[in-house]
Amino acid sequence: MKILITGDFCPINRADIKELNSNNILCQKFKELLSQTDYNITNLESPLTEHSKKIKKTGPALKAPPENVNLLTDLGFNIVTLANNHIMDYGSEGLKETLHLLKTKKIDFVGAGNIHDEIGVIYKTKNYIKVAIINVCENEWSTEVMDEYYANGFSEIKMFYAITNAKKQGYKVIVIHHGGHEMYNLPSPRLKSTLRYFVDCGADVVVNHHTHCIGGNEVYNNAPIFYSLGNFIFDYGNKRNSIWNYGMGIVLDLSLDSINFETFYFNQFDDDNDVKIIKSIDLLYDLDNLNSIIQDNKALDEKFKEFVNQSKKQYNTYLEPIKSKYLLALINRKLLPSFWHPRKRQYLKNIITCESHYEIVKILLRNEIINAK
Repeated sequence: MKILITGDFCPINRADIKELNSNNILCQKFKELLSQTDYNITNLESPLTEHSKKIKKTGPALKAPPENVNLLTDLGFNIVTLANNHIMDYGSEGLKETLHLLKTKKIDFVGAGNIHDEIGVIYKTKNYIKVAIINVCENEWSTEVMDEYYANGFSEIKMFYAITNAKKQGYKVIVIHHGGHEMYNLPSPRLKSTLRYFVDCGADVVVNHHTHCIGGNEVYNNAPIFYSLGNFIFDYGNKRNSIWNYGMGIVLDLSLDSINFETFYFNQFDDDNDVKIIKSIDLLYDLDNLNSIIQDNKALDEKFKEFVNQSKKQYNTYLEPIKSKYLLALINRKLLPSFWHPRKRQYLKNIITCESHYEIVKILLRNEIINAK
């Protein structure tokens, strides 16, 4: 059994099927890879919907026209992962329309759906090889139930049972996780521990995306871990000629006794409206260096500290409260309005519930407390 996996697919702007010829998107070598595999998986980063009412959230609300379901089939993808932070941007109606389109086109999906369905895992069998694909995301926006629909949010307990139950039934387990820090090309120490935990529970392969840039990878206890695949197709005008425009693909070759893998790299929707396979030396940074940092806990900690310091100003705008007891007294007596705007409350809620945001906030607050002594 061969499985190809790519990162974030969001067919907007120049990547909308109405703006291009789907036959010309992928280079010939990419097409050949897709034609040689049994299952081709990508992360559908946005609902495919005409629904116009977006949910209350901070950050962009993504959606793509429904016709783009044809782009998936034209390119040869037959499974999409849906556990991500944007799939519920247009509520249950946006997700329901997306699920209907996928079913119509006979594209399998995992990671989001109705509360009464098993949404977290999909099972595949071919030539006596049994594979369970488990899809989960960090708890940001889409994991809250909306009219009985939601995305599969991360829980250590839930993941333990999902992985061990699949292993007991004789399945090889591929975990596809959506999380981490955007535009940061290394795992945080927490994310490294989390993805290794999946392997400790029994996962045979662990794949991560969400950061919009390629991360490093390692083999841990005989299981490959890919810390970020970057974007597959995601056109964004403000990110031209940057790490945003590079992605990684994985081809898994599964037999009854082993799992082998190959990686390949590509440039996507940069100056041109297409996806071209490139050599690793053409990437904007050295992946071997990233991989060596991942193996060195001290170096990984230092890099993450640098990233946290770079993010400090952004997070301080979310966290800075008023300190005057007199102002607080007036607010509590409803003589002054709250200084927390409803939008800021949304920021705070997201910071608390999302594992990656919460990770940074804890460090910043701890540093503030230490420095205040």
